Amino acid sequence: MGGQWRVVAAGPWDDPGWQHALEDAGCEVVLGRSFERFPGQAYTEGELIDLFKDADAVLVSTREQVTRRVLEACPHLKIVAKATIGVERIDLDAARDSGILVVNSPAPQNYLGVAEATIGLILTLTKRMIGNQRRLREGQWKHPDSLGRMLMGQTIGIVGLGRVGSNVARRLTAWDVRLLAADPYIEPAAAHAVGAELVPVDDLLRESDVVTLHVVLTQETRHLIDETRLRAMKPTACLVNTSRGGVIDTAALVRAIQEDWIAAAALDVFEEEPLPLESPLRRLDPDRVILTPHCIGNNRDSQRTGTRMAVDNILRALRGDLPQYIKNPGAIPRWRERFPGRER
Repeated sequence: MGGQWRVVAAGPWDDPGWQHALEDAGCEVVLGRSFERFPGQAYTEGELIDLFKDADAVLVSTREQVTRRVLEACPHLKIVAKATIGVERIDLDAARDSGILVVNSPAPQNYLGVAEATIGLILTLTKRMIGNQRRLREGQWKHPDSLGRMLMGQTIGIVGLGRVGSNVARRLTAWDVRLLAADPYIEPAAAHAVGAELVPVDDLLRESDVVTLHVVLTQETRHLIDETRLRAMKPTACLVNTSRGGVIDTAALVRAIQEDWIAAAALDVFEEEPLPLESPLRRLDPDRVILTPHCIGNNRDSQRTGTRMAVDNILRALRGDLPQYIKNPGAIPRWRERFPGRER
């Protein structure tokens, strides 16, 4: 079916409501293949160019690598929308240069879901739930290794005090813990407002019993947690990452577990996703290392709300209005040049 605008979704979503909303607004909707169902079938750069080249708007998932070459091959493209939060796989500089807006969808159900799940992982590690369940299923009962730790009185370090990190902090204030936060982009008063003390990241790593990561992936944060910083942590410390896999040097983390630099880790995100079968992370002691497939905060409400936010932003941009949650505001002047004559 033809339409006034061509909107390409790189992978279908289960809820058809978003597609109907676009079609009702006069859009032709083109669906790509679903990486949720077929995670090994990633698009090549050439395939994305073929899929996106005639699009006025695209809706991408967490899997597509939207490069400069892809964006420059799309002369009509006004907006790249994401139904979740992270946009690190989209070349924001190239989008700015081409006058293409990039938006995300920070649905409360998304970041609150991740915050809740983060605390669940902290408890699972500190209470040694995985090992206790395994021993019980193997026919054992109580064991000296079954003893967990109280959170009360512990120091919890939160790296990144944005939407997720600040909500982790708010929820932990009732647990009688000491909260440290490291974030170069906030003031001490903002940390204090959520019950945390703002400190340099290296101080946080040295002092914390649990470290949880909540930063976006940039050149600044890639391998933020490297060998030097892992060695600086307490040997009894736990590390939780529900942000982006590239924030941790995977090879260094494997050594940290194998050589007991730290006690345990929980990872929902990885440098390469899906996690390769040959990854050394898969061979680490499962009692000490929890691995989940970038899904820990997923819930039906977050998927529906995030997709609805993305669709609303697509329609705003197609009609000539600035969308919300623009991640590359430097693109706005060029975007206005490319699509003149609109009221904004």
